[in-house]
Amino acid sequence: MKIGFDAKRALNNSTGLGNHARILLNGLHQHFPEHDYHLYTPQAQDRWLHELNGDFELHFPQGMFYNTAPALWRSYGVVNDLRKQRIDIYHGLSNEIPYQVHNNVRGTVVTIHDLIFLKHTVQYPFLDRKIYELKTRYAAKHAHKIIAVSNETKAELINYYNLSEQKIEVIYPAVDELFEQVVIPELIQSCRAKFALPEQYILNVGSFFPRKNQLTLVRAFNTIKNDTDVDLVLVGSSGFMLNSVKQLVAELKLTNRVHFILQVSSEELPAIYAGATVFVFPSLYEGFGAPVVEALWQKVPVVTTENSAMQEAAGNHSLFANPLSYEDIAEKILLVLNNPELKMEMAERGYTHAQNMSAKHFAAQTMQLYKQLI
Repeated sequence: MKIGFDAKRALNNSTGLGNHARILLNGLHQHFPEHDYHLYTPQAQDRWLHELNGDFELHFPQGMFYNTAPALWRSYGVVNDLRKQRIDIYHGLSNEIPYQVHNNVRGTVVTIHDLIFLKHTVQYPFLDRKIYELKTRYAAKHAHKIIAVSNETKAELINYYNLSEQKIEVIYPAVDELFEQVVIPELIQSCRAKFALPEQYILNVGSFFPRKNQLTLVRAFNTIKNDTDVDLVLVGSSGFMLNSVKQLVAELKLTNRVHFILQVSSEELPAIYAGATVFVFPSLYEGFGAPVVEALWQKVPVVTTENSAMQEAAGNHSLFANPLSYEDIAEKILLVLNNPELKMEMAERGYTHAQNMSAKHFAAQTMQLYKQLI
């Protein structure tokens, strides 16, 4: 098969959507090398090209018009290229597909990660929300198959867009294979020294947006600060709520107990997970929640929220709290910290659950969907 992908985020984004795309592309090429993989993108950064492991054929806008208007090429002009190159399957990796692509290739797939722009509007400017809505609605209606990253996202798609359940396939995404590997103790100690981390810490990883709910987590930590010597570590590199979180930490006089890591490499992050005592992810809304799975791979017990997508990601042996109640979050954290046997059981059972979301499994399920379409 000749399979084409919208590779804009794979080759330009450092965030979750970019990681998701690169993990899938590398997994497909590694486990199914007999197929031809074509990547369509307005531009590509060398940093992310080097993250791809395999022989991918790259395609960029051609001609003066599309070179000066690459967004139009990605949404319209790319269809002519797909037809000329006889692409069998086209996969839009992040909520959108080009106009009329479904009439020009044998099968179209779109991955829809979430509908955050409809539910947490404060994170997006008005115009961006309208564009996301139009593109997502078009893709959901016209793609031959939709991949939803969780049953929660599937239910929302059916509810918002009145879609047939049979059109949507739930495929849980994987995390980078770096997180699947055992981190050597020397690297854990090296990261602990580099970032001045304590021997034990509560960890949170995520961008600083309102829905990530770090303000509530800080308040939860404040209620238990005298009941534990374990500190709180917040890892994140973006988001307009960072200053608000720092301000709350200062107001509560927690500066010596709350640590911020704002720049971390992909090689260091697994070690930071592995050194944690418990991972806490109090997000108000996620399409899936990759940081939860990253923590589980490193045998770290997880406390997260009662959102059903979080329960899918975290599995039955994690603990779930009301995201609006800092008291409930604090109670669940202390439950883990004060019960070594529970902590060990959560870590081992969580690790077993994470293995159902390996990169190999992710690629295999996606390839099976492609074959069904052909």
